[in-house]
Amino acid sequence: LPVYRPYVVPGTPARDVDAKRVDVAAEGARGAFTVAGEGDAVEVVRDLALGRIGTGPDQRDFAARFAQVASALRAKAVEDTACYRFTPLSSAAEVGGDPAGPAVPPEEFHAHCVRMQRDWPEGGTVLSTHDTKRSADVRAALAVLSECPQRWRVALRTARERSAALPDDGHRPPDAHAEWTAWQTAYGLGVPDAERLTEAVTKSAREAGLHTTWTEPDADYEAALGRFVAGAVCGAPWAVMDDLAAELAPHVRATSLGMTLVQLLMPGVPEVYWGGERRRASLVDPDNRRVPVVVGDDGADEHKLRLTAAALRLRRERPEWFLTGSSYEPLRARGRAAGHCLAFVRTGEVVAVATRLSLRLAKGGGWGDTSLGLPPGVWRDELSERSFEGTVPLTDLMSASPVALMRQA
Repeated sequence: LPVYRPYVVPGTPARDVDAKRVDVAAEGARGAFTVAGEGDAVEVVRDLALGRIGTGPDQRDFAARFAQVASALRAKAVEDTACYRFTPLSSAAEVGGDPAGPAVPPEEFHAHCVRMQRDWPEGGTVLSTHDTKRSADVRAALAVLSECPQRWRVALRTARERSAALPDDGHRPPDAHAEWTAWQTAYGLGVPDAERLTEAVTKSAREAGLHTTWTEPDADYEAALGRFVAGAVCGAPWAVMDDLAAELAPHVRATSLGMTLVQLLMPGVPEVYWGGERRRASLVDPDNRRVPVVVGDDGADEHKLRLTAAALRLRRERPEWFLTGSSYEPLRARGRAAGHCLAFVRTGEVVAVATRLSLRLAKGGGWGDTSLGLPPGVWRDELSERSFEGTVPLTDLMSASPVALMRQA
């Protein structure tokens, strides 16, 4: 199933969306049988789960238990196994994400928001939780790598060469998958913390279950993994990742701020995880349960705090602009770099503008002739304190920040 479970109420027909999902899943399961007749059992399970056959307490009990087991199965099979095995871009291998489709075009995002506003205007929206494998800021750093795969290839090759040049006292990676995971995790975290990284990478190896597991841990493999993380990833070769992080920092910042702006102002009720109002780089639990470190002299950190505070104050002052009864409308930029702009208006009173794929934007020459037509009136940016109206060149609108949060002046 593409979701945790079907939501079936005993005694009432299943919703079309639930019936379709279970039908598709059943068709896929049926194809796994080599004997066609054995696949008939799949149809029986499908119909019982959707309440199509049977009556009474036993039928209701089956439907409830199917939903309960479906949730656990998806969590363990997809989120806690497949997402640790399939990690070309680990920021996409996240709870609620789709590693095979790590990005969506603006129009698809707008369509999702229109559905959210129509069907679940007060549903929750999150970036980081106690259950995410990597915090939003770690994922922002990793996501930028998708804009420069060749640069990542060079950095990784250099790091591997430096690792190979270390004295051979156990600093070799135990396997290629662990090596790839460890370097991505270290780059995303941004600091060569051997204790935190070893704990996170060891957990990912156990969840993946390729060489070690929770129930049958391989002590030798895990020891080799720990030595590699401590001696190579957090040793002298770390300088390669440090240089890469410094080079990409402006684009990581743009991605993080864009994620924050969109989450806080899109349809739904946003949850800000502990410490998430500032930059918080954390890994899978228990790392994400650590007390957040407040960094007071980091400009990017303070910018995220200002953005979060401005958006939440606005939601508190005018909840009717964001909750049930409010509206969501896409705003579309025009020009050669229009695909790098994600913008929308809430209830005709608030405009949000975020930069997409800022590294590619910079490589392409910037905003150029791209402009954004604002709704009628004068709009004041709560972050830069500048005012705009009409059709605004994005070179002007985004000159001070990769995001803009505007309200009617």
